[in-house]
Amino acid sequence: MKERPILFSEQRVRALLIGQQTQTRRIMKTQAFGPGQDYHEGVHAFDVSANHLHGYKLMSMADISSHCPFGQVGDRLWVRETWRGPIVPEEQLAEYERDPLPFRTPAFCQYRADSNELGQLDEDVQHAEQFGWQTAIHMPRWASRIDLAITSVRAEKIQDISEDDIMAEGVQTDTHFLNNFFTMNMNAESPKEAYRKAWQKQYGATSWEVNPWVWVIEFQRVGREG
Repeated sequence: MKERPILFSEQRVRALLIGQQTQTRRIMKTQAFGPGQDYHEGVHAFDVSANHLHGYKLMSMADISSHCPFGQVGDRLWVRETWRGPIVPEEQLAEYERDPLPFRTPAFCQYRADSNELGQLDEDVQHAEQFGWQTAIHMPRWASRIDLAITSVRAEKIQDISEDDIMAEGVQTDTHFLNNFFTMNMNAESPKEAYRKAWQKQYGATSWEVNPWVWVIEFQRVGREG
């Protein structure tokens, strides 16, 4: 079993914590096919980030899935999120100065996803709380509080997402409106349309139309070992 870090936004962390997200989609850095091409055996891999063709070939969808950089079934992911710490109580400062190692645990950290759960904090409070926050990319392993076990990995086009998968991405519907995990545009005709708008907001205006291949990673939350 291998473990790797994975970034999640505050919005998605909240979905993880209450068990509403069991999938995530991440754009493949190296696309399996050039734009507008259908898959066929032996096609060269297309790197959309560098806009050039690589010299190797992916022979099957199974082969593609085996190259997922996030891992395979049974591997673990540890979540990186916006955080700060260790936060040491005043009465324990002397102890911390003697030996800081025992304080390097999630128990002595604060997480931005917890402090702004509904996105409605007073503006002044939000500005004040920015002090000391560390971006998710800088989170060390010891500060991570969420572990995920990979249960499935596959590759598919983003436009192939089903409504069930939209729910598994942490989006919930209620009479065609989405809760606070995604704000559904009032003009959206369906959950998929709302998901498309959210995707474009995150990845850019043309990110849906180009229909990139994505890694679909299914997982379940697990307790910390040891």
